[in-house]
Amino acid sequence: MNKKPNYLKRYIISSYALIWFLIIFVAGTASMVFHAPPVVMWIIRNLLAWSPTLLLLLGWNFFRPNESRIVFIKRYFSGEIKIFPLLLSFFLTFGISILSLLIFSIFDGKPMMSYINFGTTALPLSIFLSFTSGPTGEELGWRGFMREEFNSRYSFVKSSICQGLVWCFWHTLLWIVDSEFTDLRAIPYIISNIVVIISITVLMNIFLERHNNLIYSVLLHFGFNIIYVFLDADIMFFVILTILYLIITPLAVLFRNKTQNATKANI
Repeated sequence: MNKKPNYLKRYIISSYALIWFLIIFVAGTASMVFHAPPVVMWIIRNLLAWSPTLLLLLGWNFFRPNESRIVFIKRYFSGEIKIFPLLLSFFLTFGISILSLLIFSIFDGKPMMSYINFGTTALPLSIFLSFTSGPTGEELGWRGFMREEFNSRYSFVKSSICQGLVWCFWHTLLWIVDSEFTDLRAIPYIISNIVVIISITVLMNIFLERHNNLIYSVLLHFGFNIIYVFLDADIMFFVILTILYLIITPLAVLFRNKTQNATKANI
């Protein structure tokens, strides 16, 4: 009897292999050999961010041979879009980052805006490149295919943690080549990444479970990413960010469970 292929394992291994290849041979060559300007490197980073979705769509028959791409994509954008949850999805992660920066600025005794550096790239272009990187590039792969595969195996919380860990350590090489924290500060930085990415995955899945439209996770992802385009803060910011997510995420799960129990009781 033929054993059913483990499509989830295939996808995870392939996505890791692809991102390592792109970082080392594409981004590394562009940076170290051709000394590409910042805007070009940003476009390359966007290509890296799109790799989970491009991998899924181009290698579709290798990961999901029993369903068409169109049916899959339509299913993950089928949920009704409601304005308030849509705005909440963005401002939840954006607000947590702003609150972290506010607390950090109070402890550091400096104005919040002193940690924001708009750089040399035009603001509209920076926002556009941020939105078209991870937020739009990763979600169909991670919160579409991978979430569905993990959800078929585990409970909500366990599935979310597994998804978060895969998504988190997919960034491993980027922590090495694209982070200023290369000394002992790398330890709390990595811990922060693990905790925050798992927490964001949980929050995304709460929205997706209720609304079934990837636009919510796209905006939640964008709300998290946008401030880091301009942020110039020390490691203590990430420590504060981690603490806030450790407080807010369990509360969100408790609210989700309470809402589900109330719904079941009324049926």
